[in-house]
Amino acid sequence: MEAENNAFKLSQIKKTQFEDRWVKFAFGPQGFKDSKNLNLGIVDFNKNSTALNHRHDVEEALFVLSGKGKIKIGPETFDLEKNDFAYIPAKTDHQVITGDQRIKILFIFGGEIFIDH
Repeated sequence: MEAENNAFKLSQIKKTQFEDRWVKFAFGPQGFKDSKNLNLGIVDFNKNSTALNHRHDVEEALFVLSGKGKIKIGPETFDLEKNDFAYIPAKTDHQVITGDQRIKILFIFGGEIFIDH
């Protein structure tokens, strides 16, 4: 079994810039470590932004590393701050909303997914 890239540093991961955020994909088809059934990375949303409302075919779990904001999951909106978790069921609309602070989140997806927006 090849051990290449089985342990690595955040600084080694390329930053992908989107209009409202940057993302470092650690695991997954876009990840530093290509994996089929695990997607994990860090996303940092700009302050005073509303992310695109979107959904995925797979479940998603979030853990807030720093900052604060809100997340809309389906029809409900929740406050998020450092050390909070959020669960997003598969095929559920969701979006992150920030105010005067950025919010940095660790995300995990089960299954295969590709993020392009």
